[in-house]
Amino acid sequence: MTWAVLERCGGQVRAGMGSPYALDFTAVLLLADAMGARTALLADVLPSVEAVIVKAYREESENAD
Repeated sequence: MTWAVLERCGGQVRAGMGSPYALDFTAVLLLADAMGARTALLADVLPSVEAVIVKAYREESENAD
């Protein structure tokens, strides 16, 4: 279930100046709770996964230009 939340959390980003810079942890943890996922596990994993997701968004936006 944790993996399912991570696959769906990509849209829960904080953005400024047209570029995402972080995940919205509150939104992701609420999503996890609604999906019945283990929020304690996600809270441990999110800081590590956040950099990967934000980097992917940035690369995607650079390639779209």
